[in-house]
Amino acid sequence: MATIIYPPTIPWQRLQQRPHQMLRYMAKLGYKCIFHDPGTRGRKPPLRQIEPGLFILSRDVPPPAAELESPVILWITLPEHHLLAGGFYQEQLMIFDVCDLPQDEFDYWKPEFDEAMSKADLVFAASHLLYGRYRYTHHAVHYLPNGANYEAFQRVGPRPGDFPDRPGPVAGFHGALASWIDWNLVYHVAKRLPRWNFVFVGPLLNITEDRLPYGKNIFYIGEKPFEQLPHYTNRFDVGIIPFQVRDMTDYSCPIKMYEYLACGKPVVSTPIHEVSLCALARIGRSAGEFAGHIEQAYSEVLARPETARRYKSWARSNSWAQRASAADKIIRRTLARAVG
Repeated sequence: MATIIYPPTIPWQRLQQRPHQMLRYMAKLGYKCIFHDPGTRGRKPPLRQIEPGLFILSRDVPPPAAELESPVILWITLPEHHLLAGGFYQEQLMIFDVCDLPQDEFDYWKPEFDEAMSKADLVFAASHLLYGRYRYTHHAVHYLPNGANYEAFQRVGPRPGDFPDRPGPVAGFHGALASWIDWNLVYHVAKRLPRWNFVFVGPLLNITEDRLPYGKNIFYIGEKPFEQLPHYTNRFDVGIIPFQVRDMTDYSCPIKMYEYLACGKPVVSTPIHEVSLCALARIGRSAGEFAGHIEQAYSEVLARPETARRYKSWARSNSWAQRASAADKIIRRTLARAVG
């Protein structure tokens, strides 16, 4: 079977993002998947299998040590990694997986973005807006949205010891506490809902603590390993996505939407395009509207418990397993044409 290799971009042990999940589920389909990890050096052995078909390769070890099985597929998300194509990995196919717009926080992608597009044999676009923007600039652009690791989020363990014990329902967020979150909105929504607890699970990213709002009902409990994350998310009553609305965020496809729904939790978000396309999500355009949707979503789940089952059913049909299956079909067709 083919080898998929993802060059050093993000550590395996940090936030589990699209590349982690796509390689995990492509491995389940029989691919040999190698995550070349910038977070590990000098590990013995340098190549270790963590799941069937899924391997972590230390950064300081050249790819041939991984015994790549042909055909080799180079799967990149960082545009500058097009420079690795055509030699370093000896790939037969290059996939450029476009997860975000090269703008604002990702403006540094711009110098290499067009070259990565031109070199790619396949381009996957994570949102409808990304697909619409690039479908006419490349001959093989495919819409492949994010998904949920559905099975992982069915794990409900004991209440974590650091989860706030203040009485009241929980509006929760997991992911990077980043510059693209509307922290002013968070502050005003929390002020409007004093009985609610606003719980943020994740690391700071490109901001400092002084940017965060504080209050008696706002809690930050840091980054958690992916294996523990479901124990926190399943304690939420509502999952929130309080992103600023600008081009970079509007072109995104928040994975947390799928993960909240996989836990059977309602989603309240600012009007991010891809989230707005989900009929199950509630969209708040102001602090008052956002707060109102949190209360309404919570009341609906209490009144109609079958609502949670509907959320889970949607997430199961929009899982990473479904995305991997779709990618597999596209890859097989592309490789068959290349051989033919």
